[in-house]
Amino acid sequence: MEISKCVSKVISYGSKIVIAVSLVLSVAVGQANAASEAVRNAGLQYACALLDMMSYKSQLNEVIRDVISDYGYDIVNYNNQDKKADTNFILLRSKEPEELSGKYLNIVAVPGTEKMKDVEVDLRFQKVLFGGSVPSEFEQYAATEKTTSAQPLVHKGFNDYTQTAFFTPKKDGSLGVDPLMDIIYNDQEDLVLTGHSLGGAVAVLLGTRMECMGIPPGSIRIVTFGAPAVGNKTFANEYGNVVKHTRYTMSGDPVHGLLQFIKAGYEQTGEEIKCKRNPNSLKFSHNMSEYLDSSIRNFLDVLETEHEDLHNHVAADEATTIFSLPGKPVKGRAYLAPAVVHLPDDIDNDAVYMKQLTEMIEGYDFDESVDGDETDERAQNAAAIRTSCDRICRVTIDAKQLTRKVYQITVQEDISDPYGNIISTQTCGTTTDNLSPIEAVLYSLGRCTMNRENFE
Repeated sequence: MEISKCVSKVISYGSKIVIAVSLVLSVAVGQANAASEAVRNAGLQYACALLDMMSYKSQLNEVIRDVISDYGYDIVNYNNQDKKADTNFILLRSKEPEELSGKYLNIVAVPGTEKMKDVEVDLRFQKVLFGGSVPSEFEQYAATEKTTSAQPLVHKGFNDYTQTAFFTPKKDGSLGVDPLMDIIYNDQEDLVLTGHSLGGAVAVLLGTRMECMGIPPGSIRIVTFGAPAVGNKTFANEYGNVVKHTRYTMSGDPVHGLLQFIKAGYEQTGEEIKCKRNPNSLKFSHNMSEYLDSSIRNFLDVLETEHEDLHNHVAADEATTIFSLPGKPVKGRAYLAPAVVHLPDDIDNDAVYMKQLTEMIEGYDFDESVDGDETDERAQNAAAIRTSCDRICRVTIDAKQLTRKVYQITVQEDISDPYGNIISTQTCGTTTDNLSPIEAVLYSLGRCTMNRENFE
């Protein structure tokens, strides 16, 4: 299993997958023998969902964008304006090759419908002819006036968006797709395209266009969330299998089937996987927050099912590590006590996931013999001393209902020595206005980690 160093730190030893996370960007690609296919697919789904969430103006961005560079990724933002569409996308690239594969990981996240001009693109239902092997030919085919359903046709708005973002020359003559083609032809690079809604449709057309340009087969993988169909049945038959495409949909989300419903002749491509809806949210099921919440749950469920360990273990004879405390980095090891979670009854089913996220806090190591069974402070102090841990971190999660399905989530982090002396305490929180309860905990844990790091 290969886990991105961007926002997660991974050590793989035997069958164990060791993960320490403040904000998890877990990308499972390659190394088939190191983890099950289920774990790799769940990790990739989670990673892409987090990046697609980041491509919007999300509250989570406050944490993700501030720490992502520190965890081994460069961020390149691309913006291009055209009368047909305003386009932007994010390219994330690992600064160092992954330890297991020896390759650099690249993920391109294309944002979905966010601005009115994007909505205009979504509603541009006319179909255009799909074909060509170079950008100039793409436009020539799309300009063909007389077409029939026996030809591969694609949504005009999605095609315009893709053409503008990736195949329209900039002032210096370069194309948006150029850096992606460079990645493909480098044996030391891996590329994943992802997008939500309109962004997913663009990712499909982009990947297919790149295949038409003659890249090596199997060079790209596409992951989409709530993406509508991009073309007709002929397009699906001729091009639907040229790129590996995993398509996540959700019950109650009408967008992935909207074109088939409103305009006849559209057909989906790729392998469909249906996500479980979060019962603790009133958000529109097409919202990217819903897909991210489902991806978090699925990732943690799969790790549990596959008996993969969430803790960041450190062997008893391993050299001391460094974790951050307010004031300065401190050499030593910290025992992370089992989280205490207080939730209203109607969201109490989220408690198990919140505890799992707490176990993945960045900067704290578990001793191999400590499984977090101790429940009182005296027992925890004794466990810390027994396992040669210098500090104890205790996390308490509280939720207060503000309105129907809207909660104030608070995470309190207390750090003490094994003798009960408090070293530091902090509280971070947010509401679930724009996040799910689980995402609110993820955000708050990330803020706590950032606050500790800012004191170094």
